[in-house]
Amino acid sequence: MMRFSQVHTQYRPLRLNVGFLLSQTAGYGRQFDFREDKINLGGDLQVEAFTGRLQLTRTPQGIVSMGEFSARLPAECARCLKPFSAPVTIHLEELFVYPPQNATDPLLAVGEDAHLNLEPLLREYILLNQPTRPLCREDCRGLCTVCGADLNEEAEHHHAEEPAAAFSGRILLKTESKKESSPVAAAAEQPAAKAQPAQSGKKPPTKKKPPLKKPAAKPPHKPIKGGKKTTAAKKMPADGKKKKSTKK
Repeated sequence: MMRFSQVHTQYRPLRLNVGFLLSQTAGYGRQFDFREDKINLGGDLQVEAFTGRLQLTRTPQGIVSMGEFSARLPAECARCLKPFSAPVTIHLEELFVYPPQNATDPLLAVGEDAHLNLEPLLREYILLNQPTRPLCREDCRGLCTVCGADLNEEAEHHHAEEPAAAFSGRILLKTESKKESSPVAAAAEQPAAKAQPAQSGKKPPTKKKPPLKKPAAKPPHKPIKGGKKTTAAKKMPADGKKKKSTKK
């Protein structure tokens, strides 16, 4: 038999029993205050200094919640890369539907066991409201671009001379830029021309053009044997009658 002292239940302050509200008429409300040093919102998301105040009110559709919360979220400074706690604030104003089968969003529903779980909803609110570029402080000076020293810890940090590695790297960049801009380098990048044969004292023989072909001569016209020479036809008079010759 297991004793009651041996049973360890997880402490979940954001899971509220609202059965007493569901049994009341519309308009009845109750206020809840929260103050936790650390609280887990599911997965690997753990916030610190969690405080807030929540007002729950019974309605015919379920329970209306209105609250303000603040917490500190583990983050890394975008300038000096140091870990710190970034502040985040949440304004909550939602309707939790009861019975749960009438809800379109499972996060906005009161369970069948009359418990209202705020953990998944507050988790989404915190992830959406966390700063995209967190800074440990507004005037954070960041890191030195030469040696990477924290400028917040060394107020008068400076470099009299550049390190040898940075100096040699700068010289290398300059020489490469000069090479790229010089005409010799541009000519070297072009593909090499085809090698031509060495010219001797003699000129290379020139190819002779083939002679043009003359068109074939037409054969002479041969007279037809036994034929008569044809002469141009005499003109006929306008009346169509031949004139009689006067010769006797």
